[in-house]
Amino acid sequence: MPHPKNPQKREKSGSNYLWVAIFYVDLHPMKEKLFISLLACILCVTAAYAQARIILPDSSQITTNPDSLDLLPRQVPEEHDLDSTLIRQTGRTSHLNHLLHDHGAEADSLRRLARMTIWKIDARTGNRLPAVSDTLLHNYQQSILPDGQSVVMGFLAPLGSPAFSKIFADRPETEQFIFNNAYYLYLKDPEKVLFVNTRVPYSRLSYNRTIPKQTREERFEARLSSNFAKELNVGLDVDLINTRGLYNSQAVKHNNFSLFGNYLSDRIEAHAFMNLGSVTNAENGGITDERFITHPDSMSTEQSFTSRDIPVKFTNTWNSLRNNRFFLSGRYNLGYMETPADSLHKRQGEFVPVASIGFSSQFTQQHRRFLSYDTAFVNVDGIEMQRIDQFYANRFYEGAVDDSIRFTSMKNSVFLSLREGFKEWVKFGLTAFLEHDLRNYAMRDSVGPGMMRHRENAVTVGGLLNKQQGDNFLFNIRADLGVLGANLGEFRAMGDVETGFDIAGRRTTLSAHAYIKNLKPKYLEENYYSKYFRWNHNFGDIRRVYIGGKLHIPFTNTTLSAGVENLQNFIYYDKDRQIAQENGNVQLLTARIEQNLRLGIFNWDNQVVYQTSSNQEVIPVPTLSVYSNMYLKTKIVDELTLQLGVDAHYHTKYFVPGYEPALLQFYNQREKEIGNYPIATAYANMHLKQTRFYIMYYNVAAQFMNPKEYFSLPGYPVNPPIFRIGVSVNLHN
Repeated sequence: MPHPKNPQKREKSGSNYLWVAIFYVDLHPMKEKLFISLLACILCVTAAYAQARIILPDSSQITTNPDSLDLLPRQVPEEHDLDSTLIRQTGRTSHLNHLLHDHGAEADSLRRLARMTIWKIDARTGNRLPAVSDTLLHNYQQSILPDGQSVVMGFLAPLGSPAFSKIFADRPETEQFIFNNAYYLYLKDPEKVLFVNTRVPYSRLSYNRTIPKQTREERFEARLSSNFAKELNVGLDVDLINTRGLYNSQAVKHNNFSLFGNYLSDRIEAHAFMNLGSVTNAENGGITDERFITHPDSMSTEQSFTSRDIPVKFTNTWNSLRNNRFFLSGRYNLGYMETPADSLHKRQGEFVPVASIGFSSQFTQQHRRFLSYDTAFVNVDGIEMQRIDQFYANRFYEGAVDDSIRFTSMKNSVFLSLREGFKEWVKFGLTAFLEHDLRNYAMRDSVGPGMMRHRENAVTVGGLLNKQQGDNFLFNIRADLGVLGANLGEFRAMGDVETGFDIAGRRTTLSAHAYIKNLKPKYLEENYYSKYFRWNHNFGDIRRVYIGGKLHIPFTNTTLSAGVENLQNFIYYDKDRQIAQENGNVQLLTARIEQNLRLGIFNWDNQVVYQTSSNQEVIPVPTLSVYSNMYLKTKIVDELTLQLGVDAHYHTKYFVPGYEPALLQFYNQREKEIGNYPIATAYANMHLKQTRFYIMYYNVAAQFMNPKEYFSLPGYPVNPPIFRIGVSVNLHN
């Protein structure tokens, strides 16, 4: 029945529920979790609709502190002024321009419609950092693929599998729980979450999958966010990946559920985040013979074979990872009420923050398990052993593989900051913090019974000096020093400087980035116990020195960047899959050019990266890496935008790191060079009102090129040619 007071409102709401129903169709492998998630979505959106009148305050009540994000934007940004709201809220003009340039703000379907403010948070200091939404239309299809997360990537083929960037400068710093690095693309943490303040309830539903049902890869994502009064926002994120794998024994499953929220007032700012995450990854050790890919005709059989029929090294083997994170940050602002100079104005005085005192607390609970039931006995050179054992030189205990390790961290910090811009002569902000981290490790002892346990403390002091308001000279200088415990003597000093100038009203920016780091080896890099690998080391401190710069020229759509880094005592996994440290120095040079060409509806975007390493056995990198995207982009009708094209990722041949499942690490193999082969995709990417959708044909080059060498890592080809589709819907009500 129509709504008794507002039939149109009832019909619009009903159409939104129809979209939810569409997403639920044909999701059998994920049915139970999806049903729960979608039910939660419907309930939250319904509750948000009921609150709609509460969260639309009069614009005169909205604060406009120059050093802080407004509680709410004053108006919906126009298409020609997408960045004006966040610039006004933060004063970080050039920083936001970089964000919008890098992410293509002209195609952002959210900023213009949702009346939202979006930011990220510094977990140590509670500072808010401007961010763009994850609803970009341009190249939406690439954001789904592991390939699309860097110019060139190394991964095992399935969506959600372990991965790393082949561009060394794009790799994150090693975590304390070293097994997380292989899944860095998919794990959630407080500094990645997009916090929101929205005038209207917002939800986003996305679903992506490959076409064949028997080897389906699918990912479902949902985000719900709503304000309950102007100060309080609460949101829910769901991210589910279910991959059967196009090769044998490569199934992957990710379950990530996150709650987040923030409370913002003149005096109090608070952020909270909770994530419950798990990963299960079936391991096959790679295919046994690469000729099944490169020369399939030579592997003649009585009947044709599919990718699932290619023999692999082992089966019934899994890596599983659990990540639970709980984060809370609070800040109390000290300041004064500024009385308007003109007494004729009746508007209430504005609060001006001068300084802040606050805290942050983060509890992390992580668990990794390597388990194998590939225990059938085989005879290798006259020795009886379990099938999986034949691939490893050492066995430190007998029986089936069951390695497990647990890690917890309780991290607390307090900070004091002086706010930038509360007076015209205060040209910078200053923050000091003190952090304590209590870490606990427990792993199976491969020598004696029971568990090997270790506890350590780390105390760090640090500070942040920055200037983020204005256009001409911005900087951000940060340093921290370990003063007690396991990180005694650890040191980081990092700095960014940015300036720019206007030419005919367009902004050309020049920036520099540098750091000096003296890093303590992680406990698990020095101590590890398992069936196939065991070590006790006393490594030296890792020293890293980097300097680089970046120039963006808007007239030619060109971005140039270059950097050089010196690394001493670098820790890596050698050709024998053992952890090692290079005592000498390794120099790494990286130069990058991004050039986008436009001629009417024709577009050609290119990224070219040159890398050279002084020691390829320690840090192997491809000399040349390229991402090229050629497409037509036009509006078919007023509401439908079409992007039709083909793109490719390519790098020159080099000794690409191999993958070791028992360690969940990438190691520097010296047996097989990979490269000189494009991983290409033909696609159609479309946008209709608040809906994005695409269809792509992945690895299209394999249909025309021989021999077929579409390997990402030794023994791990990417998926064979396959169709993939996806849709994402934004709901603003």
